Amino acid sequence: MKTNKKIYIGIGMLLIGILVMNSVLAFAVSSKYWEKNPLTIGPGETEKAFIVLQNMAGTETIKARVTIMEGTDIATLDNPEMIYEVPVGERVNVNFTVTIPEESITGKAVSSISPGGIYNLIFDITTVTDSDTNSFGFGTGMQKVIPVSVVLPVAEKKAIAPWAYYLIVGTLALIITVIGVLIIRNKKKK
Repeated sequence: MKTNKKIYIGIGMLLIGILVMNSVLAFAVSSKYWEKNPLTIGPGETEKAFIVLQNMAGTETIKARVTIMEGTDIATLDNPEMIYEVPVGERVNVNFTVTIPEESITGKAVSSISPGGIYNLIFDITTVTDSDTNSFGFGTGMQKVIPVSVVLPVAEKKAIAPWAYYLIVGTLALIITVIGVLIIRNKKKK
């Protein structure tokens, strides 16, 4: 009896494995920002960015819903209610906007956002199955972390006016000429 039970369990696991293999999704999420290359932004600034949904080796169009799990105090999705359709072999951008409050530069931290810190935006991506069909499907979910580095704005360097360069060069030429004349006079006196 124990042998039959093991056989039934083995066959059941094999069938589940076969069913799951047929519904494998080659779905991925990428971004140009990662731990060593964060999105850099200063207080009072707004930055547009995106994550990329990819369906590079799937067999059917994937539908996905994107939400922001963490970082809603500084980031918003441009289309928060949209269901993104990603055809086979295609990529789709999910646009979002990051805004750092200007008050964070004065030391009055707004929502604990202050210069010098790195804050993570966490996106939750969930595949959506069609409810119209009677088929059974698993929805997959994944998360994408986008690090945001809040930096103080760099003070702008004031450019030197072009006439100032002529004044400096002219003064140096005059000094060199005077020194040259003095050297020549001293040699003539000897």
